[in-house]
Amino acid sequence: MMSGLKIIYNSKSSLLILIILAVVGCTRETDKVEEPKYTETKHIVKRGENFETILDKLSVADCKVAIISVLKNSGFPFRKCLPGDTLFLEKKNGEFLKLTYRQNLHNTYYVTTDSATFVVAMKYPYVDTSLTFIKGDIKSTLYESMLAVGETSNLVIRYADVFAWEVDFFTETQEGDSFFIYIEKTFCDSVFVDYGAIIFARYCGEAGDFYGVYYCDPEGREDYYNLEGKSLRKSLLKSPLRFSYISSYFSKRRFHPILKVWRPHHGLDYVAPIGTPVSSIGGGKVVYKGWKGSYGNLVEIRHKNNFRSRYGHLKRFAKGLYVGKRIKAGDLVGYLGSTGLSTGPHLHFELHKNGVPINPLRVKIPRAPSVKKKYMNAFKSHRDSLLHTIQVMSSDGGEELPET
Repeated sequence: MMSGLKIIYNSKSSLLILIILAVVGCTRETDKVEEPKYTETKHIVKRGENFETILDKLSVADCKVAIISVLKNSGFPFRKCLPGDTLFLEKKNGEFLKLTYRQNLHNTYYVTTDSATFVVAMKYPYVDTSLTFIKGDIKSTLYESMLAVGETSNLVIRYADVFAWEVDFFTETQEGDSFFIYIEKTFCDSVFVDYGAIIFARYCGEAGDFYGVYYCDPEGREDYYNLEGKSLRKSLLKSPLRFSYISSYFSKRRFHPILKVWRPHHGLDYVAPIGTPVSSIGGGKVVYKGWKGSYGNLVEIRHKNNFRSRYGHLKRFAKGLYVGKRIKAGDLVGYLGSTGLSTGPHLHFELHKNGVPINPLRVKIPRAPSVKKKYMNAFKSHRDSLLHTIQVMSSDGGEELPET
């Protein structure tokens, strides 16, 4: 009898447990909470936009008034919303969560809400500028070699600009050449942001040993000078293109690939991708712009000292360029193409002196003014101090520097 009761009790207990488990399982299914969905939208301010129209595009109509009001009370510079400023909008399940407005390196605004109140906060990052010594060897090109040591294309261009009148980095660089740069670097919260001024530069190779010392005299005239105080700038740049190579040189007798005849080639052919920017080699006045037979689209510029430069086969001209316009060295004149009598994309570049075509690679161009005599001692002290600093900072501690 007792045994039978025990069996019945166990059966009822098992049934009860099954019922409880079923109920718990159902409860867990119905009480299951979905993970919140977060989204972030990025918007870069464009020309003609204002803060209110941007908020409309970001679809925050329900809290637009509150956002504008709280920013206004915090002194937000609405009139200084400039193209390039960046906004980040964060939402949680489609509802406003946070708005970040990054105006520049120093000013970033944050708008947040707790569903009842909107709050504005600003971040003041730690911005630091430090002087850095960079050196490397040419393995293939200056561009690739500088990127290989962890720098950016921006530095490549700026470094090439220092020596633009001395070295053509696409015809005169050789493997084993070396570069040295002493430059300001800006960091924001220990993260690299941008380069400051190049204080000192050197390029050493088969083309020569070139130094660039930045110096600003007491009158405010600033420039890059060699070790003797002579300006690195000349009246004409050495090349109209930054990144290219020469496929055909100046010659009095060259076999023309299209006409199949021997004829003079009074210029240099620079090969680069279609659309590559072409710059004026010097300051001057545009005397021709248009189609000119085998040259295709051509720009001709008259410079000082009876020099003229020609840029042929252009795909198109620079916006705003016209005959009579005065331009500076490095100003854009057009974009590389293959118009006229051309076998492929390249720039045909000519340089004339007193109406006669000359070889651009052999011409001697007059320099810009040197350091004034009355400031030469101050320049030499500045130069010697830099050379000593570079020698100390050099990784091997034994970089050979010239006697001064």
